[in-house]
Amino acid sequence: MRDVHRNLFDRPLPVGYREELQALVAAEPPKPARRIGSVVLFQLGPLRLALPTKIATAVSPVLHISRIPHRSGTVLLGLVAFRGEVIPCCSLARLLDVARHETGAARMLILDEAPGRLWAVPIDRVLGIRAMPESYSQEEAPLASHWLSGSFDDQGKMFHLLDNANMFRQITLATA
Repeated sequence: MRDVHRNLFDRPLPVGYREELQALVAAEPPKPARRIGSVVLFQLGPLRLALPTKIATAVSPVLHISRIPHRSGTVLLGLVAFRGEVIPCCSLARLLDVARHETGAARMLILDEAPGRLWAVPIDRVLGIRAMPESYSQEEAPLASHWLSGSFDDQGKMFHLLDNANMFRQITLATA
């Protein structure tokens, strides 16, 4: 049996084997696709918007909004109960100055600003979850540029990625 193994490893290399091996070793391995997260796509009035899923942590059916006295007509709509917590609910439509019917909300988007700091935002509908786009277009957006991180095309429809840092800053200012 030892002679069989010795003969197998002692035989000469096939023609071109060494060059083929060198080429394989020298070739740069393909880079894996870069995954930087995902976005939730949603509709708010006529706008198709997106937020990173690390910010938009949950979607809920419309929750009962308990109004806060002397705060009507502002960005702060009231308080909602979500998973045993009472969290503020604010109107992203009013904040962005988007024309829509407040009563037409079909869903609540739960936004996670920081650990322990949640916000509820009424939206019209969720359109899906996609991988974070790698590039953005310079297409003219229906919102001021300070609200957006960029715009991208998804299945022939233009979506606008909200700048979540600025959005949370403006929510905090508007509800103070």
